[in-house]
This record gives sequence, structure tokens and C-alpha cells, in this order.
Amino acid sequence: MSETETMMNKLFLSACLLLLTFNCVAQKDAEIKTLLSKDGVLALPIPLKKINEALKVKPVVINDEMFGDEYTWKPLSGVHFSAFVGEDKTCSTVFIKANKGKVISGLPYDLILNGSSLKDCEAKFKSSILEKQKINPEDNPGETSSFILKVKKGKYYVHLAFDTKLKLEQITISTVNLDAAG
Repeated sequence: MSETETMMNKLFLSACLLLLTFNCVAQKDAEIKTLLSKDGVLALPIPLKKINEALKVKPVVINDEMFGDEYTWKPLSGVHFSAFVGEDKTCSTVFIKANKGKVISGLPYDLILNGSSLKDCEAKFKSSILEKQKINPEDNPGETSSFILKVKKGKYYVHLAFDTKLKLEQITISTVNLDAAG
């Protein structure tokens, strides 16, 4: 094989690898992005049908008489998207988590699961913070979060849970104050 052919093969393989990489990155958060407004907000309540169409996977449904049925979707991107679905087939409370260690972007408020830090979020939501709650593991056995940042952003209540390394591990968005709900 000539030096020119070897160089062309390397160039071709590099181009293919680059295209594959861009495709994988773009798919990582595509499902959630389609549910967001142009300014990065997940407008609630959201119809169950719209979530099903966007996430393109069948949800697991658990009956919850207090809050409505809980639907959980696990698309290929590694995100876990859960919502309480009322009798009207809309969701007013959603929970967004990622597989352990998986960094997921393209989320509401430009947050990054397993990427945004507590400090980042305090700066981002500075004027909207309702409470910063430290979680005591002795009082909450099995809890993985060390802090919860409670925010009121427009008409939404947003709870941001952080792991022991102070990285964002869960986003909860609701039209109701979850602290007052029960």
C-alpha cells in the first residue's frame, strides 16, 4: 500500500469516527430536549402522550393512590424520567435522574446531571433559592443525596438533589410545593 493510500485510509477512518462520535453525543440528550421550550423550561402540566412521543420507549407504571400513577421511562440516553400522571393524563410533577456516573446534558435550565455542582446551581438560581437542606444520612437511611437545593423558578418548584461529591444527581420539577404536599 502506498503512503498516499495509507494516509487516505487514516483520513477516512478518522472522518467515520468523528461522525460516529457526534451522532452518539447528539443522541445522549435528544429525548429530553424535545420536551423543553426554547428557553430550556419544561412546561408543566405536560400531557402523557407528549412524553411518550418524545421518549419513544414504553414506560413502567406503578399505581400510587396518593399522587396518581407513577410512570417511569428509561430511554437509551441513560436518563430516568419519571412523572406522576393524574386522571386527566397529564403530569404536574417530574423526576429526572441519570444512570450512575452517566453525564446527561440538554436538561431543563441547562442543568447537567452528574456534572452541575452545588456551587454552580447556587450561582444559577441565586435569587430563586427557597432553602438549602443538608441531608443527614443517620436520619435518612439509604439516601444518596447530601444536599437538596429548593428553588421557586417562575410558577415551578424545583428540587435539585446532590450526591456526596456535590454533583447534581436528580432534578424534580412540580407545579405544587412538594414540601407542603404531604
